[in-house]
Amino acid sequence: MLERFTEGARRVSVLALQEARRLNHTAIGTEHLLLGLIGEGGAASSVLVSFGLSLQRSRAHVQEIDGRGSLPVPGHLPFTPGAKRALALAVREALALEHRHVGTEHLLLGVLAEGDGVALDVLARCGLEAADVRDRAFAVLAGIELPPAQRPARLFLSYRRPQDLHLAGRIADRLDDIGRSVVGDVGECDVLLAVVGPEWAPTDLMRTEVERAAERSVPVIPVLVDGAVLPVDQLPGTGRVTDHVTVRHETFRVDVARLADVVRYAQPGIG
Repeated sequence: MLERFTEGARRVSVLALQEARRLNHTAIGTEHLLLGLIGEGGAASSVLVSFGLSLQRSRAHVQEIDGRGSLPVPGHLPFTPGAKRALALAVREALALEHRHVGTEHLLLGVLAEGDGVALDVLARCGLEAADVRDRAFAVLAGIELPPAQRPARLFLSYRRPQDLHLAGRIADRLDDIGRSVVGDVGECDVLLAVVGPEWAPTDLMRTEVERAAERSVPVIPVLVDGAVLPVDQLPGTGRVTDHVTVRHETFRVDVARLADVVRYAQPGIG
């Protein structure tokens, strides 16, 4: 079957093998093929990167889902049944389009069509719908120019240091788990999240961060923790304070998921 594959598509399988060995896994799954597609740098990689997918972040999600083996696995690593189906589906996609060879784009379509593969779980953790990625891959194969893919919003958390470090870290980790990108520089963000606790007062650093966001017309979302009151008068010069979100310890996961939804609509054109 692999004789139909282009050099780029064959390189994906080699990279997938390397990714599986890096994590001491016993077989090559669709998740490793996905990592190989990103790392290969060809047409399929361009599709995935256009959605904000990165190799480092995707690797982290694969390890979260599959774990890491305790010892290196010697000898040959087989493809999982799901990966075998994905390869067969890639060939089928190429034949349906009357293409003589199977390229990385066809291989991406095959991975997306394998509904039981871990690759789809990785995409979901990155905030991506398989159908959206599939549509863009088809467009590349058809030579259709599409507008840039909607990328996840880049978020910056402004909080009192060091008092609210633990809470801000929990929020950032959960946002990352559900596909929201948290950056460390307010100058790179699309949305600023001002973490506000009970009896809260802004520090000079927080005021500076909010003012820098205001200069770029970046929306500010107050995140009110455990009954904190919306401090509109204490957020300096924002001009674009959007609706607040309440986060409580007892409903933390649900509340942060709602925060992620608010972020989606805070900055037009960004997901």
